[in-house]
Amino acid sequence: MASTKCFVIGAIVAVLGAAGVAAEQTDDRPAARHVAVVTHDQTLREALARIERGSASWRAAMAALAATGRRALVLTPDQVVVQDRATGTTTAFDRSAVAEVSPVADGDGNVTTVLVVVNVGRMRQLHDLRGSLPGEFHADLDRVLAHEVYGHAVPYLAAGHLSGRCPDPGRGEPAAQSCAIQRENVVRAELRLGRRTDAALGGLILAGLLRN
Repeated sequence: MASTKCFVIGAIVAVLGAAGVAAEQTDDRPAARHVAVVTHDQTLREALARIERGSASWRAAMAALAATGRRALVLTPDQVVVQDRATGTTTAFDRSAVAEVSPVADGDGNVTTVLVVVNVGRMRQLHDLRGSLPGEFHADLDRVLAHEVYGHAVPYLAAGHLSGRCPDPGRGEPAAQSCAIQRENVVRAELRLGRRTDAALGGLILAGLLRN
């Protein structure tokens, strides 16, 4: 879901370094191709690769973003603290949350980076409690990334501005009218991961555990 708070990164250099981008070229090799989505986490990297292989719409979006120099950083909760925009106070990421998105904007609303925090540890813990097969955990992780990255982060980055916001359903609004869920369902269809029809987390295998 999109967040009303912002994230402060504690390890951005490590993230970029681990992803193999933003490294200074010291020889005659061509510069590395810009990567539109960056993560340090192996589980998230594998999930992003699965989506890349299976979704033509995702590949097209990533190719378009690669030309802009804008990117999404996909992080885990240990890499961020949450800052309240109004008060400036900071707290740890809510470990019960599955995922959050925060665009990084300048004073004019221009966006070059979007931070996506995915609580991989919490999701794995719940799937372990459920006794899920590895493929069930992977499917839920791919669904979450489809929503947070393709549904929320990509529209900000494509616009390069906060005006690109693609929201979740408003109160009482059908899920089918939500920009973010409509986009999520495009990728879900291409990955054969079902269709999201509600504003809650009912489309996830672990949804029942999250409600408890």
